[in-house]
Amino acid sequence: MDLNNAWVLVTGASRGTGVTIAEEFAKSKAKLVLIARSMDGLRETCDRVEKAGGEAHPIAFDLHDITRIQDLVGQIRQVAPHIDVLVNNAGLEKYYFYTNYSTEDITSILTVNLMAPMELTRLLLPDMLKRKKGHIINISSLGGKIGEHYNTLYMTSKGGMDLWTATLRKELYQTGVKITSIAPGGITDTGMIHNIGVPYPALLGSCTSRDVARAVVKCTSRYRARVYVNSLPVMPLILLNEIFPMAFDALFRWMGISKGNKEKVYRRMRADNVEMEEDPETMAA
Repeated sequence: MDLNNAWVLVTGASRGTGVTIAEEFAKSKAKLVLIARSMDGLRETCDRVEKAGGEAHPIAFDLHDITRIQDLVGQIRQVAPHIDVLVNNAGLEKYYFYTNYSTEDITSILTVNLMAPMELTRLLLPDMLKRKKGHIINISSLGGKIGEHYNTLYMTSKGGMDLWTATLRKELYQTGVKITSIAPGGITDTGMIHNIGVPYPALLGSCTSRDVARAVVKCTSRYRARVYVNSLPVMPLILLNEIFPMAFDALFRWMGISKGNKEKVYRRMRADNVEMEEDPETMAA
């Protein structure tokens, strides 16, 4: 797809990977519609987009309220005549012991990470089908394929996004509309891993937000159904998890994933002023 003057919509564009994705599209002279809760953050992203040579239009919207996404689409249509590329990037992540999650955590994370992208896509897709042109890009995660200790809700949402993407791809065959799942490994320069300050295991590989953004833009010109973004090969891990799940769990413990993620939980609980509970692994011993 020629991105010069193409209309690109990016959710979660006020911080993290969303900002970098917007900048990369701007380098190709795309026109961007940027969605996030924070208008202040969106304005900063717009400045960076314009410095990179693009055009940006911010819309402050909270994707928690999926019943109002129809209203969001109305706002989008006031800004852009159509959307050529939809990047479903917005996401929430919370490391916790599963029993410490609240009902609000469950509904919030699954809504923002999975249900809102599905609804936004459902509402924008008819115009793409009518024009026989469009590309939906879903930012998933390597974790959605292999799972990870103490990050159950995020991993579940990303696994669901992968399956939804694969299923919709079959439905969109020969319509002119493409759909891609971008699955990064651990992103080391932004997001939860970066902010919480616990090192990511080197044996799993990693990536940066710029790596992810470049993969997103590249797949609009060289189509791929699924893209893994990681410094090390990921297929051996995925296959091991599928064929020998218990061995894979043991490997994760040996690599220190359990210990590192447990520390992320403790830091989050301290930040939330939540009383520490007994470690579930200790309870099971």
